[in-house]
Amino acid sequence: MRKTALALLLLVAAIGGFYAWRTSRTLNDRQLIQSLPQARATHVFIDVDGLRRSGLLDLLAGSKSAEDPEYKTFVQESGLDYRTDLDAVAAAFAEGNTYLALRGRFAWKKLAAYAQTHGGKCANATCFMPATRSGYFISFAPLRARVLAMAVSTDEHGVSMIGLQDWRKPPRLPAEPVWISVPSFALSDANLGSGTHAFLEPLSQAQEVTFAVGSAPKGFQIRVEAVCATPEIAELLTRRLSASTDLLRKMLVREKMTPNPNDLSGVLTAGTFSQQREQVTGTWPIERGFLESLAGGRIQ
Repeated sequence: MRKTALALLLLVAAIGGFYAWRTSRTLNDRQLIQSLPQARATHVFIDVDGLRRSGLLDLLAGSKSAEDPEYKTFVQESGLDYRTDLDAVAAAFAEGNTYLALRGRFAWKKLAAYAQTHGGKCANATCFMPATRSGYFISFAPLRARVLAMAVSTDEHGVSMIGLQDWRKPPRLPAEPVWISVPSFALSDANLGSGTHAFLEPLSQAQEVTFAVGSAPKGFQIRVEAVCATPEIAELLTRRLSASTDLLRKMLVREKMTPNPNDLSGVLTAGTFSQQREQVTGTWPIERGFLESLAGGRIQ
């Protein structure tokens, strides 16, 4: 009898130890993405810590003194400031809902108190509160050590959609600190200016499209990877993208304009494209001035 009781005690201890070990581990970048809904979703990843260490975060975020007063109040009440507390953000946008897996440092008690003082409720380590957008709710819960799951959706318990899972097709993670993977159908439906649309519409013929932003030998660059069903479709896509670039250059010449590297005219006309079997790769160099204009809201 004593041996049976001891065996049961050891089993319980082992299970408890495994659970404590598992919950104490955080999630890596791939696991953050694989915690989000997959079907028909646009996925975004931001290596916030990498941007912070490179100085790009301050460039894109602007002056701390110029932050919106409402955001400053949120930081004071919730204890969460993306500038210092977030290390990585994985997001999925699907059917008007937003799902986030955030890695960083979180003051759970402050976050829970913030929800409760703004018309929300907390139970079983899950909180929800009304969003500023009518009919939507913000819900959040701790997912793993240093990982917070958050949803902005029409379901007040939308955060229940977030959790580590096996995707039908595991995500490919670009090396760049910022990237976005877009379903091809979303590119054909995008409501954008005619110039930008001329580049994005051809990409709707691809099966997978990923945009990534990172450093380059002379500043920064945008890189696109488009995977097509066949090499023939990839070849056609490469020709269409190159033709759109040439057309934009000719339009600027006709209007007696010079491409400006600090705005979209300079970025789009500098694009180059190549094909390798079913994959098309495009790159657009970006100068620091373009990022400064983008952060300052001078690029629409």
